[in-house]
Amino acid sequence: MYSGFITDFSKIFEDLPDSIPSMISNKLSADNLEDINTKDLLDLLKRLEMLSELLHLMGSSSPQLVSCLKQVIQELRGRSRAKMKGLYVIIDPDATNNRNIFDVTKAAIEGGVSVVQYRDKKLDRSYFLNNSFLLKEICDESSVSFVVNDAVDVARLVNSSFLHVGQSDMEVEFARKLLLSSQCIGTSNNGLAETSVSEEDGSDYLAVGAVYATSTMGKSSRKPVGTETLVEVKSQTDLPIVAIGGINESNLAEVRTTGVDAACIVSSITCAANPEKSVKELLHIWENA
Repeated sequence: MYSGFITDFSKIFEDLPDSIPSMISNKLSADNLEDINTKDLLDLLKRLEMLSELLHLMGSSSPQLVSCLKQVIQELRGRSRAKMKGLYVIIDPDATNNRNIFDVTKAAIEGGVSVVQYRDKKLDRSYFLNNSFLLKEICDESSVSFVVNDAVDVARLVNSSFLHVGQSDMEVEFARKLLLSSQCIGTSNNGLAETSVSEEDGSDYLAVGAVYATSTMGKSSRKPVGTETLVEVKSQTDLPIVAIGGINESNLAEVRTTGVDAACIVSSITCAANPEKSVKELLHIWENA
């Protein structure tokens, strides 16, 4: 199943701990990992983490296993980062014109968004958790990346692809300790200084904005950073860059020319009379800019 990566986990468990170096050493390569589908790679990660924990309980360790784990985690997170592209929508009940969040999400996905973030600063935690499970299921059916805003516990429980945190939310370092090792973290940033710190802290993508003035989701006080900042940030990092704030059909082409990987658009999608149609029109602009 794992393309020759590790041939027999049962043998590893039977022969602990002396067999571990010989079983794992030289079994790992970039080519091997690329050949393993994501579902199998996640299964492999779970098994390796169980083995690592068992060794820890036995007071033993394996440098080869540690290296193996790191590379599997890096591959999985790299795959998630690679999907951070195209149109990114935030689903917030305060920005849907009182429409059902699931209907709006389905319509946006039908239109062609690549990423869906769920944000709700008011809802009781249990309802937020339940909604997150349902939204993740909708996203998974279409291979769309699902992002949970701020709530690290919810992100962990639903196993979202990403947690998104702002500058005043939980620090990336602490969030990383609470998430599953394969999960990614995105951060909000207002300029180059903040993106540099976020990257150093271990962020997997950098949301930069507000690019333009916006009143959506209480962001009217933010001073626009402009497209020049997008160009500057993009030139300083290899991480995916998500432009956010005040982006709509009138300026999306300008945003696209900065080289950012994704554009986060909210009200022009979630408040549109026909969210699916709006996404298709925006996607046409994005793909032809």
